Amino acid sequence: MRIATAAELREADRQAIENLGIPNACLMQSAGEALARACEGAQRVAFLCGKGNNGGDGFVAARHLAVAGKEISVLLTGEERELRGDAALHFASLRACGVTILPLKNAPLTGYDLLVDCLLGTGARGKPEGVTAAAIVAANASGVPILACDLPSGVDADTGEVVEGLAIRAQKTLTLAALKPGLLLYPGAEYAGKVTVAEIGLPILTPPTQELTTASWVKETLPRRTQGRDANKGAFGTVLVVAGSRGMAGAAVLAATAALRAGAGLVYLAVPESLVATVAALSAEVVVRPLPETPEGTHGGSGALAALLPLLERTDALALGPGLAASEAVQGFVEALLKNTKLPLVIDADGLNAIAQKAVLLQTLTGRERVLTPHPGELGRLLGVPTADVQAHRTQAALRCAHTFGSVTLLKGARTLVGTPSGRLYYNREGSVTLATAGSGDVLTGVIAALLAQGLSATEAARCGATWHALAGESLLAGALAGEIRDALPAVRQHLESGDICDL
Repeated sequence: MRIATAAELREADRQAIENLGIPNACLMQSAGEALARACEGAQRVAFLCGKGNNGGDGFVAARHLAVAGKEISVLLTGEERELRGDAALHFASLRACGVTILPLKNAPLTGYDLLVDCLLGTGARGKPEGVTAAAIVAANASGVPILACDLPSGVDADTGEVVEGLAIRAQKTLTLAALKPGLLLYPGAEYAGKVTVAEIGLPILTPPTQELTTASWVKETLPRRTQGRDANKGAFGTVLVVAGSRGMAGAAVLAATAALRAGAGLVYLAVPESLVATVAALSAEVVVRPLPETPEGTHGGSGALAALLPLLERTDALALGPGLAASEAVQGFVEALLKNTKLPLVIDADGLNAIAQKAVLLQTLTGRERVLTPHPGELGRLLGVPTADVQAHRTQAALRCAHTFGSVTLLKGARTLVGTPSGRLYYNREGSVTLATAGSGDVLTGVIAALLAQGLSATEAARCGATWHALAGESLLAGALAGEIRDALPAVRQHLESGDICDL
């Protein structure tokens, strides 16, 4: 599902008008008709309209509803004489229909079935002011459901920024032509409510740089067990998980067993030798392999890499990081391991922390598929910036990491982003607060590793893994444990394949 920035939409408008001969008035007509359909079921409707194209969309919708016998009021932020271009053209048609037209200033907003926000469009930036600001406050306080046209007024179309909390809080948003980043990023997503996209006949000719990963795409992309009944575990990929340390056996087990739940035929789990009994007791289906350890109970003991090399020869994908712990020995072990394998790999948690001081190493790892799965703090360490900067500029941070280190980067959080070295950005399903629990990220690591082992590219594995993981969280109640998220994966996959899970 395509996502378009404000600049991309302006360029699409320009091309439609200048190169394809599609008048802007026709696009406004289509947008207004779609907006009118979205008001279905409401008898008394008030349109809060600004002076620009967003207001023009409202004029068209108001006219259609009035002709259909609805009780319509149009409340203007400015004077009629201030309207220009196609908005003025459609306003003239509206007035001819005898619709009630009032100044928005001080107009009561109660007594309606629906308020339609047509105040500000995608070009608006910064804090709303004057009559518009007062209207936003009054609409939010009215208790009347609000439908936003294109995006809630006060939400930045590209970043989701809301200055000082001043934005329409809509129950529904009908966005036009394409999704906007600000409807998916926080805090804007909180203000948008349920978002639907209306096709208005605007061709967007430039190749997309941002997309939403949909459930239907995941359904078509996930590897299928199409082999015959005589297929064996070797046909479904082998994963090697290098994880765990003293006190962190659980992270290793979650990653390894999640890889099995995600379809890998065989999973090896390499842990410090003192953890073997514990890990084996927690994961009967995983093949556990001991590695020489440090006195602290971490990877990096003498001969650890040599003991691991034979396993690498029998493996299709590598997962590195959950529960490794942070130490100089671990850093050296991780660096040596990365230099001695060309396997597709996913690096998470302490695997990322281990290379944070030598992240340039990633730039030398050519010719392999790899996914980095940082949370904002880990990404900040990789980029050398504060966590707050990552959170304030999530899209830019994900793309910068992907470009700098030549690695597909999955930035965790609400909403999970997948950036690619080529500059493509994918927004993944929102998920749920159920995912905000210890061990959830370890499960995601195992899922992505399994998908890599089954032949998906790094980008495909990251996108599918993030959405599948999010859906597993959505299927559970708040308070579910990471192991329950892992165990929900097969059922969620079945629902995906049967079409029971809808796109956003």
